[in-house]
Amino acid sequence: MGQYPITAGVFGKALAIPGTGNTNIIPESAWLFENQQQTPITGTNYTGSQIYIGAAGDVIAILAGVTGAQDTVTVLNLSPTFPANPSYPGFSGGTGYTTGAALATSVTSLVHKSPANQPAGLTVDITANVMATVGAAGLTYTNGAFTVAGGTGLTGTISVNAGTGAIETVTITDLGTATPSDTFEPKGRGGDDTGSIVVQSLGEVTAITINAAGTNYSVGDICTVTQAGSDGNCTFAIGAVESLMPAVGDVVRFAGVQLGTILPAAVAYVIDSGDATDLVALK
Repeated sequence: MGQYPITAGVFGKALAIPGTGNTNIIPESAWLFENQQQTPITGTNYTGSQIYIGAAGDVIAILAGVTGAQDTVTVLNLSPTFPANPSYPGFSGGTGYTTGAALATSVTSLVHKSPANQPAGLTVDITANVMATVGAAGLTYTNGAFTVAGGTGLTGTISVNAGTGAIETVTITDLGTATPSDTFEPKGRGGDDTGSIVVQSLGEVTAITINAAGTNYSVGDICTVTQAGSDGNCTFAIGAVESLMPAVGDVVRFAGVQLGTILPAAVAYVIDSGDATDLVALK
């Protein structure tokens, strides 16, 4: 008999594990005496059972106590004031932003957490006001980066008509100290000196959505959107978080388990028994 040296003494309950396991991770107990629900049982959680192997092979399982990603962000709070007691500033559209996806964030958390559980990984998609448009198209300009006269520090890129060199679009990379309605000619791209761009906004963020949910956040954490060329001052609060169940990727493979073995591990889910069969959960 392939009994491991670690034993759990005498078992009082046994439950056959159907088929080759179940990739559906359902947190309710598979044991009727634990969940008290009406049959048929839908839960697949063996709640720390040990597993008897009736025919040799591999067993793939998730151990008891294993969790999925914790405190992932599910809702952003875009109210200007976060409703705490006392309240504090929440959403601010910031300046100098352009519409973008998968932008990193930094976070200031009001909840003390250990160094190993610091909030991280939240990325967002943003929509921002267009900072500039083409005023006059001009002629004979070339594609690429431009500067402007006047000391504002505004920089950007233009794209032009391949035939005439007329300016078709403009993208601001750094607004500098320019303000709405300011008009500039793009310098450094040739041209007939008649083209112009007009500043329309300060690049305020108008919408934010979650791209990647991150982990270890708390409701009320204040995050700042990071984007090159921006003023780095768009902030928002975390509105809700959720801790996830373990996933199929959290498995442990017990390879080549012998007939008659009782696995020396507390098992929550049997995902796949491989070629091991006749598995029995024991308590």
